[in-house]
This record gives sequence, structure tokens and C-alpha cells, in this order.
Amino acid sequence: MHITQVDIYIYKLDQHYKLRGVQETPGLLPGTDYYFEPHWRQAYSQKVESCLIKLTTDTGLVGWGEAQAPILPETAASVIKNLVGPFLLGKDPLRRAWIYDQLYHINNVRGHGTGFMLDAIAAADIALWDLAGKYYDAPVCELMGGPFSHELTAYISGLRQPTLEEQCQAASQYMAEGYAGIKLFPGENIENTIREVRKAAGPNARLYCDLLWRCRLDEALRLGRILDAERYEFFEAPLPPEDIAGHQKLVQSLDIPIAIGEPLRTAYEFQSWFDNGALGVAQPDVVRTGLTSALKISALAEARRIPVAPHVGVCTGIGMAATWQLAASVPNFLIQEFQFELAERANTILKTPLEWQGGKLIVPMRPGLGVEIDEAALTDVIAEQWTIG
Repeated sequence: MHITQVDIYIYKLDQHYKLRGVQETPGLLPGTDYYFEPHWRQAYSQKVESCLIKLTTDTGLVGWGEAQAPILPETAASVIKNLVGPFLLGKDPLRRAWIYDQLYHINNVRGHGTGFMLDAIAAADIALWDLAGKYYDAPVCELMGGPFSHELTAYISGLRQPTLEEQCQAASQYMAEGYAGIKLFPGENIENTIREVRKAAGPNARLYCDLLWRCRLDEALRLGRILDAERYEFFEAPLPPEDIAGHQKLVQSLDIPIAIGEPLRTAYEFQSWFDNGALGVAQPDVVRTGLTSALKISALAEARRIPVAPHVGVCTGIGMAATWQLAASVPNFLIQEFQFELAERANTILKTPLEWQGGKLIVPMRPGLGVEIDEAALTDVIAEQWTIG
């Protein structure tokens, strides 16, 4: 069996997936869909954007993958079109570990050991695992040695209502529906938000706080002590992503675990954080790491008794399915991030939709990633498509 064709899709869903109820986009960059929200330095899009890949073999088997690209999906797609895709043509897709290794080293000596290069590799890697599962007639989690569970404990990622009062109402409702907890992206009045959501969610809610890399060390220490007092379970991305030493100081000074992983793609990048004791929860993002690298990262974390809570940002049902397969496969799994509003729309391109019930995520046990793509529905959200091979 060998790969005969690579199809690349620029996915753009006309949905403004707001971070926390912000309606306006005053910082819109001219001629683009990209803008800045009031409280964060990174850009966001008025649309849900991603880069998808389909690998076709001479046997007719196909595998789907995704590179997370909440902005500039064309960049990851270009890497696939001009480098990753041509490499894959003619290769045996079952040699996925070898292929991942070859692709990683194809450009790393030039400084491209992370970023869009690795996002493109992640898409290919996920598609290879999907193909392998279909070849062996098994879900990916079984190929990985699992599953440890067929249902994943989950938390709701973000309260996206415009006002704090509405966010508190939503928190109470999510807990009543059976979700284990909620993660906040607080904007203004951070301390008040932390306390009010705790009251609304109740004493048994597992609460988390993500500050998206925005604080100084002194600010993070002060907020971390409040989170400790309110019994939040992890503090995500409090300092700039380059600041390993600062995060190490937080780990040493606070009881609440520091959660890190969204900007990191490889075990090599995570290694420095592990070695410096700069995180307490590892958050590999599968549509940035790929499944092969995510397994390595999870094993490094397990050896250090560090739990894994896979990160999920803006992605489609392909990326979500891949993440759930990983989460079911690692012994040190903690809890799964769940982008509820995004998941509802993500299912529109799936013939076999992802399922959740009573606050639990149901791991799809069909072959491969466990989802079947509705290619007719996909055409409605594809801005560009390239085929090689």
C-alpha cells in the first residue's frame, strides 16, 4: 500500500467563535478577517479557520488529518502542498513513526522545529493514524494500546456570554448537565469573575483559569493565590510563552498546578519545561503536535507523574476526534477540554457525528479516528483546495 494523492483544504466557517462574549472587532486588520480583542495581544479571526488534509492510497483507503490554524491556514497548507505532500507520495502510510521522523528532520536545522512547519506535519501524522486504523479495522486508541476509558471526563472551555451574570447562569447550567467543570478566560475584573463563577458553579465544580499569556510575574502570583483560595484546579498560560523561568517560579510559589502546552509542538520543546519544573499539567494540542508526538509528550509527562489534559482550540471534528483518541489512550489523562459551541458546528461535516452525553465525551470506536467525513457538506466551508499526486 502506498499514498497516491494528497488533497489539501483551506477550511473557513463563517462563525465568529468569540473568546468570551466580545461582539465587536474594533481592532480589525484592514482587508482581513483578523482582529484583536480588548484583553489579549494575539490576533483572532471572525471565522473558524483550519487546514485539512486527505491522504488517498492505491487500495482506496483514505485518511483525514488537520493542522490547527486559527489564523493563516494558507501557510500550513502551503507547507503541505510544496514539501510535506510531495514527500508523502509513494510512501507506505503504515510507516507513520518513520515518516514523522523524516518530516521533522526535513527542515529543523534551519530553525523550523515548531510553528507552521510542525502544524503541517501534525496534519499528515493524524491522517496516517486514521489510515492505519482503517487498515487494521481498529480505532486509533486501540492501536495506541488503549482505551483506558470509552468516556472522557470533560470541562467546558470558556463562558462566552456577554455579561458576568449570564456567564454565571451558564456555569450553573453546565454543571447541572453533568460536565465536570469549566475553564474561564476572564477579561476585565478578573478577581471578581473568579469568585462569582465559583459561587455559581458550586463547591464541587472543577474550575480552571486561562489567562492566555497576559500577566507579569507579580500579577500572576497575586491571581494564583486567589485561585488557590477558591480551589481552582489549574492555572493555564499565565505568563508570556517564552518565560520558562517565570513559570518555574509560579510552580514553586503556588499550590495550584500551572498548565502549559498550547504553543509547544514536540517532546523536545516540552523537555525544557519538564526539566525546569515549570509546569504541573501538560497540555499537548494534537492538531499542533500530531498523534505521534503527543504520545511521546504524554510518556515524558507520565514518567514525571505529571497529568495530561489535552488542549483543544479552534478545530473541526477531525481534530476533536483525534484528540479524544489520544485522551482515551494515555494512563495519565486528567480531563478533556471541550469546545461545546464549536463541537456543534464541527459535526456538520461528519456523517458519523461526535457524541457527548451527561457531560461525558463518547470516544468513537469505529476504525481510524472513528469519524466519517461528509465531503459534500465540506465543500460548503472550503475556501481553497489543492490536489497533488
